[in-house]
Amino acid sequence: MHDPLLAKGRAVPVTEVVVHEDIEQAYRRLYPSLVRLAYLLVDTPEHAEEAVQDSFTRAFSKWSRIDSPDAYMRTCVVNACRKVQRRRQLVRRTPQALPDQAVLDTDHIADVVRALRSPMREAVVLRYYLQLTDPEIADTLGMAVGTVKSTLHRARAHLEKELS
Repeated sequence: MHDPLLAKGRAVPVTEVVVHEDIEQAYRRLYPSLVRLAYLLVDTPEHAEEAVQDSFTRAFSKWSRIDSPDAYMRTCVVNACRKVQRRRQLVRRTPQALPDQAVLDTDHIADVVRALRSPMREAVVLRYYLQLTDPEIADTLGMAVGTVKSTLHRARAHLEKELS
């Protein structure tokens, strides 16, 4: 009879199994919403999935010490998306030929949101897509609640100007 607590002849502590199951459950529960969040920030499904998977990979070793997995993973995904955006900016600085199929479907509102600077873009997505409260956004982005309010105010003013 095969014992799942034995791995290659050695006993695996029960705490490792429980932590592993917890992160698996969190992965199944959070993955779809985190991919949607990342997609709104990076604009491609491939980069969005990669950002979420990288975030879970980084969180795995410290999972037992994480108090609020939902907030922690949102923060990790936002940071991973910032990294993707920085890489894109570097690529854009180097002259390259455009691909043959440069015609892409566009969504004007999404394009305007994506054009916002980093903290405004993320605050808008967290507020209006994930419908987070000001304190939740502040926790996710690592800023004060007042800063979230002023950031959202400036973002709304910019969006109103660009969309009118």
